[in-house]
Amino acid sequence: MHDSNVSVKWLVYTFLIGLSANACFSILTISLVTFSPFPFFTLFFAVNHFYRLYIHEANNESSIRPAWATFFIGIFSYSAFIGAQHPELGSNFLSVTITLILLIWLTYKLMFGNTTKETETK
Repeated sequence: MHDSNVSVKWLVYTFLIGLSANACFSILTISLVTFSPFPFFTLFFAVNHFYRLYIHEANNESSIRPAWATFFIGIFSYSAFIGAQHPELGSNFLSVTITLILLIWLTYKLMFGNTTKETETK
């Protein structure tokens, strides 16, 4: 039996941070993307709430790798969305592939948890 205590709040906030960070970067660098202040607000509030959650939750080491995965899922999924919305920017094959690989890994991690056996020292 495994004990999976991955914080879902961490996953949601890191996904939002990755998504809104890439949206802010795309707004500032791609001329086809129209300006909107909402990704900047989302990034500010998501980072603020994630930092508060990080400070209050102690010993949540099992959520670090899945949180990084959801951060990169947010980044690459927005890149895939922009690539689908504006095909003249180029192919979005790499961002879709990386997003799917990370989603498969995250699903496996959430379903089965840590499968390595830890020996207890007495």
